[in-house]
Amino acid sequence: MAEIRLIRNADAPWEEVSPEWKANQKAGDPGLRFKRLISQEAGMPNMQQSDYFPHHHETPHSHPEDEILYVLSGAIFFGRETLGPGDAIFVPKGKIYSLRTEDSGAEFVRIGFGDLTPDRG
Repeated sequence: MAEIRLIRNADAPWEEVSPEWKANQKAGDPGLRFKRLISQEAGMPNMQQSDYFPHHHETPHSHPEDEILYVLSGAIFFGRETLGPGDAIFVPKGKIYSLRTEDSGAEFVRIGFGDLTPDRG
C-alpha cells in the first residue's frame, strides 16, 4: 500500500532535458526545464513541474500512460485551444499531441498515471 508522501517543490532541483530530447527539437527552440516532484515507481503516479520557455514548441509525441497537465502560469496552446492558469487537459495514453507557447511561456504540473499497481515485492 502506498504511503502518504509530502512533496516540497523547493526541495526539487530544476533539471535540463536530455541530449536525446534536445535532438528532436528544431534549431533555435528555447526549450524547457523541469523538476521531478514524484519519480516513477509502482503504485504511485509520477509528477513533474515543467517550465516551457517563451516560443517553445513541443513536437508531436505520445506517452505510454494517461496524463493530466495543469497550468500554473502563462499559456499553453493545444491546437486551437489556449490553456491558462487553472486550466487542465487530460491526454490518454498513446494519443499523439503537440503543445506550444508564445511570448509568456508557461509553467505547469504534469501528473502521469503509469502502473498504479502497488509493488507486491
